[in-house]
Amino acid sequence: MSFKSLTNTEKFNIVIKRNTFFFHNEDFENQTEAYISSLSKLLLLLKQELETKKTIEDKKAIITKLIMEKEDGLYAILSLSSISEEFLLRLFTFIRIVDDNELNKLIVKGAFPEQKNYNEWSKQYLFKRIRNNKELASTLVNLLFEGFSVPLLQKVIPLFELKKFNFGKLDFSTENLLDSLVRHSRKGSYKASGYNDAINLVTSILDKNSISWQANKIVEYLGRKIDLVIPDITNPQIFIESSYEVTTSSGMGDKAKTEMGVAEDIRRYYQNAVFIGFVDGIGWYARQNDLKRLISAFDNVFTFEKSELERFIDYINNFLEQPKLK
Repeated sequence: MSFKSLTNTEKFNIVIKRNTFFFHNEDFENQTEAYISSLSKLLLLLKQELETKKTIEDKKAIITKLIMEKEDGLYAILSLSSISEEFLLRLFTFIRIVDDNELNKLIVKGAFPEQKNYNEWSKQYLFKRIRNNKELASTLVNLLFEGFSVPLLQKVIPLFELKKFNFGKLDFSTENLLDSLVRHSRKGSYKASGYNDAINLVTSILDKNSISWQANKIVEYLGRKIDLVIPDITNPQIFIESSYEVTTSSGMGDKAKTEMGVAEDIRRYYQNAVFIGFVDGIGWYARQNDLKRLISAFDNVFTFEKSELERFIDYINNFLEQPKLK
């Protein structure tokens, strides 16, 4: 038997001819099917119980009881509403850090203890608190029933997500179940669509102000693509990178490290240029140590809030008008 490397042709043929196509672990699949079946049965029992109740408050009480008394109650309700666990974490981070009169009407007093900082709760901590704290469970149920009507949430939450926070989602009607089904199946395409990319706001403002730009181009000496360069890569004066994060991941630390390296190269090879960062989203709020590292790379930072966009275009115009050192 030879221990030498196989030829590329031999390796290629192994992958093609012995491909399993769709890997699956049978034991894991069986466990998952059992779990899905248990959630489905739990929802069927909930449906039957809700049908006996007439008022919204009675229905809220039934769902609160399910969340607190059944181990998988919260997961079942999230599945029915098509709300991801990740989004729920971000939502609770948001409602803990804002103070809004309409939103406060849905938050049960005592659900959120006084605290010195607002570091994001872990999934384990949040879910345990919801199961063991009636005020917090009631707060969640209030949001599920009435969150769509709160002006602040209408302003900050994309409509694609906001429509999940509607009492109609919990009435088991065919119309609402179909909406959840379609919404869940289209989520990947929705997130991947460039039309919902926050950087498009920046390019539209630049166009309105007749400022030239190039996007997603490799710049000499930097060795990587930059989100936006003004006016172009042959005469770069302003480098712009954008990071809008709703979720969190370890990759955010890598993002900070990468931008710090880019900043060093810009200051070495393009001494008259500036490096701007658009940094926004609840994800960065939840990863503040990574955020501090990231913003250290930029000469200036902006968010996508309206006044910030106005400050951005003023900054750009003023920078382009100033004489440049030869």
